[in-house]
Amino acid sequence: MEERNLELDDDGKIKIRKNTEAVPAPEEESAEGEIVIDVPDFEGFREEQEGGLTSDAELARRSEERERERAEKKQLAERTYEEAEKLFAAGDLDGAGEKFLDSASLYGGDWRAWFGVVRVQTKDLTDFSGIYDCEQAYDKAFRRMTAEDRHALAEKYAERLKARAAELEKERESYSAEDDALREKERPAVLAACKKAILLFTCFLVAFAACIAAGSVFSGLVYDYEGNTFLILTILCFALALGLFVAVVAFGKRLVVTRIERSKNLRAGTTSAGEKARICAEEEELILSIVEDMTK
Repeated sequence: MEERNLELDDDGKIKIRKNTEAVPAPEEESAEGEIVIDVPDFEGFREEQEGGLTSDAELARRSEERERERAEKKQLAERTYEEAEKLFAAGDLDGAGEKFLDSASLYGGDWRAWFGVVRVQTKDLTDFSGIYDCEQAYDKAFRRMTAEDRHALAEKYAERLKARAAELEKERESYSAEDDALREKERPAVLAACKKAILLFTCFLVAFAACIAAGSVFSGLVYDYEGNTFLILTILCFALALGLFVAVVAFGKRLVVTRIERSKNLRAGTTSAGEKARICAEEEELILSIVEDMTK
């Protein structure tokens, strides 16, 4: 069994012992201040015995090679990023987007490449209809930014974004007022239609119930009296009840529709103007959240 000592900063020792036996060796008392770890005799240890372990020089060479490759990739990513910026400035958004993605794939630690993707998707933060297509790039960019980076972005974009948010607020208020006016104008007709549907449904339902009741009574008298008078009355009542049942179903559906329309009319944002107000509110909230991310 071999033994190697690793010196520690506090002058303590860790003893690593290779155990070549199939059964672990029994525990031995260790000197004060020492930790003894039994390690099985793996193939790596046998290679060390045979002189096959990778040398320090080889490990250093591999490390330098990895560092050189990383530096080359970083330089290539920087050049690709600069090409993307030129394409973006020239108005070639598709080409710029591809280059930004190429730069990010070469060196993902640079937030500028990820934010470049966001700039392409939003036309330099002027059109936010496609921002959710680059949500991951947005998150990666802001996670990699320093406070100085955020401050620089805020100086470039914050005032313009705040101004756009203020415009959207005014548009939202205007559309909301239009939505209220439209619903108020339509409300009397909607309420009248609902009341009419309730009245018709109730009348036909009562008539249907009356015909069923009358037909039931007449049917009980068919065998008590001679002639076909009560039989004919029974048939007429049930036939009329069948027709009334169809009417009840039809007016029941109409009642459901009018009640839905009444509920819709009472709820803000249900007109075309209300939909526009909702879109403005969502974009306003999104822009303010971007400004908040830049100014944290």
